[in-house]
Amino acid sequence: MSKRQKRIILIDVVSPLVNLVEAEKFLMEMMSLINTYRGGEVIKIIQRRAHPHPGTYIGSGKAEEVAEMVKNLKVDIVILNAIADSTQLYKLLQMFWLYNPNIEVWDRIDLILHIFDKHARTAESKLQIELARMRHMGPRMYGLSEQLGRQTGGIGGRGVGETNIELMKRHWRDEMKKTKDKLDGLLKTHENQIKRRREIGFQTISIVGYTNAGKTTLFNALTGKKKRVENVLFATLESYVGKLYLPNIKKEVLISDTIGFIQNLPTLLITAFKSTLMESVHAEILLHVIDASDPDMYKKIETVENILEELGRDPKNTIYVFNKTENLHESFKKELSEEFKPQHPIFISAKTGEGVEKLIYFFQDAKKIINNYSGL
Repeated sequence: MSKRQKRIILIDVVSPLVNLVEAEKFLMEMMSLINTYRGGEVIKIIQRRAHPHPGTYIGSGKAEEVAEMVKNLKVDIVILNAIADSTQLYKLLQMFWLYNPNIEVWDRIDLILHIFDKHARTAESKLQIELARMRHMGPRMYGLSEQLGRQTGGIGGRGVGETNIELMKRHWRDEMKKTKDKLDGLLKTHENQIKRRREIGFQTISIVGYTNAGKTTLFNALTGKKKRVENVLFATLESYVGKLYLPNIKKEVLISDTIGFIQNLPTLLITAFKSTLMESVHAEILLHVIDASDPDMYKKIETVENILEELGRDPKNTIYVFNKTENLHESFKKELSEEFKPQHPIFISAKTGEGVEKLIYFFQDAKKIINNYSGL
């Protein structure tokens, strides 16, 4: 007998001023994330509120309604399209437990971390996920333990509860420090590797971009490697390095591919993956790969640029590589060429190989062109 698909309720709280089309659009990326997680059947709920409810995020009336759905529809997971407070998640969990003792209540970060768990292949990426989870669960753990401490009040109960909370907090701090120390060691190793490359004259070109923009396909096309390509978000969590020979200048350069970005990527995830993102921060040239067929292209360009800025990466020496241009109209290409002239836009199809040779040719003189443009 085949295993039943998980049943998920996805809830978004939006302003009453947002129309239904826009409200549905807000959920599209979450649906992509759930598909990547391979979650199963999804029931979408849009709750209109001026502000999230401080107790349950979605409001007590809506929470009761969702509790009935958990009971009647045998729901496995309830996901909020938000970064929720620990006590809000616990309050919802309490309500839903009555109808399903195995119910899980997640927010956006929980969902992303579950996806990361599926895709992590190296010890480093697993450590990074562990650190991110501890940072995310820490406040929630305090909220849960304090709630439970209050519930076990009575004669002597309160004091025991507080003692357990302190023990839990100390254990959490110790474990987080151990994990962070391990990652700091890996970060130092990466910094030394980058330093050594520079000392021997190796230059690095790093591929960045919104997740699922075609970064790995381009990486394979440039390096001749056969990294697995999947049509899912966060297929790549580690940093991969390959080589590209530039015949005109008779020189080899390093090409790196790393984790993709998404909108509202929480700071704690960016911080946790700092060692993986070192290649992007320190590369001589960045290739910002953009899915030119995406209707939300402009918003995603802005998202990537904002994250790079948060990482401390200087925006200069960035080339915009518009990918998936097989069906792009020439007039639109011309518009993009003018609009993004400072980023030296190049149009390719990493899948078919169209435009990749032109991109390689551009590398021969890329630093000189960019430096002249930047006035350096």
